[in-house]
Amino acid sequence: MRHHSEWQFYSLSRYRNVLMGLQILLIIIFHFAEDCRLYDVRYDGLVKFYDIFIHSSGVDLFLLLSGMGLYFSMKKGPDLKSFYKKRFQRLLIPYVIVAAPAWLWLDVIVQGQGPLAFFKDFFFISFFFEEKRWFWYIFMMALCYLIFPYIFSTAERAGDRISRHMRLALLCMMSTLALVMLELYHHDLYINISIALSRLPAFFAGVFVGKAVWEKHKVPLWKIFLLLILVVLAAGPLGLADKSIIGVYIAALLNFSLCLVFVWVLDILSEKRGFPLLAWRGINSILGWFGKYTLELYLVHVAVRRVMKTLGFYTYRLSCEGIMVIISVALAVLLSKLTGAIVGRQKKRLKNK
Repeated sequence: MRHHSEWQFYSLSRYRNVLMGLQILLIIIFHFAEDCRLYDVRYDGLVKFYDIFIHSSGVDLFLLLSGMGLYFSMKKGPDLKSFYKKRFQRLLIPYVIVAAPAWLWLDVIVQGQGPLAFFKDFFFISFFFEEKRWFWYIFMMALCYLIFPYIFSTAERAGDRISRHMRLALLCMMSTLALVMLELYHHDLYINISIALSRLPAFFAGVFVGKAVWEKHKVPLWKIFLLLILVVLAAGPLGLADKSIIGVYIAALLNFSLCLVFVWVLDILSEKRGFPLLAWRGINSILGWFGKYTLELYLVHVAVRRVMKTLGFYTYRLSCEGIMVIISVALAVLLSKLTGAIVGRQKKRLKNK
């Protein structure tokens, strides 16, 4: 029986797939809330509350959990070439499969803009200059992969708790300062890319969380609830949740602190018998299943959503939203299998050489 006055960072690793599954569902719900806001339909009550206080923070938690996973990968096998090959295969193969036909359909067939527009959109050039964000998360993950060795090295050189906190704080402050300077002196570029760069602190935090998990750190449970209370106060009475850069940070912290409490509850349920244990197994099975397909679900979901909206099947309607989710889940499983087959074939070719 665990001593539940302390919380173990290891639990984040134990329930990583569960948390990833939860976050992809939160992102899908956010896109529904966003559509309700954009089309001014049923934008009140829980929908409005969700849009303001949870918003797209699922992306931040994706990046945090990805940073944690990358830390483990680097500790287990520090070969940088193999690390990059594995990660970029996992990222770019499904991106090409989904984004190439999606951008061709939108740019060439629907909008008639020709191959140059497709080239700029597919390679994220228009992301910087035209605020085209359809698959922006893929660009963000590629950037995180590229800078990860430096962030990993920074975390590894932290010898104690104070040093870890100071290094993480410095990274986050530098990132925030860069964003503020960009907003002040190049506002158009800031508008285009802030959706990505404002998420860097979540990735930095994930790498340092990975270090805490690896080293089996613990934290008093009261600190987690204190964090939750402080974030709720900042997001609610102080009204910071809808304030640009700080709003992104507050929503991410609120989501993260709720995840910590959620994981603590899962730990307790896992030690019970009867219905609590059945509930634990159900949560693990359902959210864990979604967690296996998070990248594929993200890609397919944003693609299908855009196609349906372009064709007039607006996803603020519950019927269209339900159809979109069913199609997305089915295609995500197919995309995962296709990606696995391509990677497997590449491995066979390398062995036969």
